[in-house]
Amino acid sequence: MESRVCVICDSRYGSTLELAKAIVAGAREEGAEVRLCRVELGEPEYSVDAGRADYLRAQAEYRALPRASADDLVWANGIVWGSPTRYGLMSTPLRAFIDEVAPLWRQGVLIGKVGAAFTSTGGMHSGNEMTLLSLLLPFMQHGMLLAGVPHSVPALVRTRTGGSPYGASAVTGFNGTLGVDQDEREIAHALGARMARLAAQVRPEPASVELAAAAAAEDRG
Repeated sequence: MESRVCVICDSRYGSTLELAKAIVAGAREEGAEVRLCRVELGEPEYSVDAGRADYLRAQAEYRALPRASADDLVWANGIVWGSPTRYGLMSTPLRAFIDEVAPLWRQGVLIGKVGAAFTSTGGMHSGNEMTLLSLLLPFMQHGMLLAGVPHSVPALVRTRTGGSPYGASAVTGFNGTLGVDQDEREIAHALGARMARLAAQVRPEPASVELAAAAAAEDRG
């Protein structure tokens, strides 16, 4: 089966985007067709310094990406999405996108596909794994399979900063200046490669959630 992977990111200073690009590179090396997309643009959060040079550089690259749509998720058989950590949760723009594609849940078109997640956080204990778990939950609601990073990836055993069995991550410092280190980049690359391999093996199982609910109501009646 053809491997098609869609990587969707939200980014401010560029660290989450750098993880996304490492995931894309890993997936492409495994022969996957890949789309890299962003979510809806909005005003930066209060904590973001929109005048910093690194922010302006990152935003120029980020804003040039195509805006993700439901069609991208329908096209893909593997979906990876990520955002900066916000109080142990995903960012508001990514959450808005997940709400936007809710009609796909009713149609059941993502059932049987593969999902994975990535994030960046200011500190080691600033909620990166909590954010990854929150990013994975919508995939389960869509009836998808989950992919993480196995400990057979040497960088995951070696890392002293970001990276998790639950997905790729980076610890960027509370001012966002540390960037993504080599271990974090390798973990993201490994996640992308694994997604490409898994996406080539899965067979989506589209089935209408609304029809199933109607059938259940008839059974109860």
